[in-house]
Amino acid sequence: MQHADKIALRRVKMLVEQYVLTRSRRYDFVSTELACRAIREVMRSPIEDAELDRMLARSAARQGLSVRFDRMEAWQAASPSPTEGVSI
Repeated sequence: MQHADKIALRRVKMLVEQYVLTRSRRYDFVSTELACRAIREVMRSPIEDAELDRMLARSAARQGLSVRFDRMEAWQAASPSPTEGVSI
């Protein structure tokens, strides 16, 4: 991993921690969809969305928050297409 990538990853970790800390003051959960959107508005993340979800979940668990894994892209990637396995 290059030096610039390490710095970017450290910034993402700091943003995740700050986001979760801010959410914990008003809410008892973290939405991966909302968190991912908010973090990506601030900076382009060097990691995949799934890894960002795991990072958010770890941080939320440390703060005692529940996690809603509700990103639509994750559900669409995990579920088969409606016509998969259907012969016409």
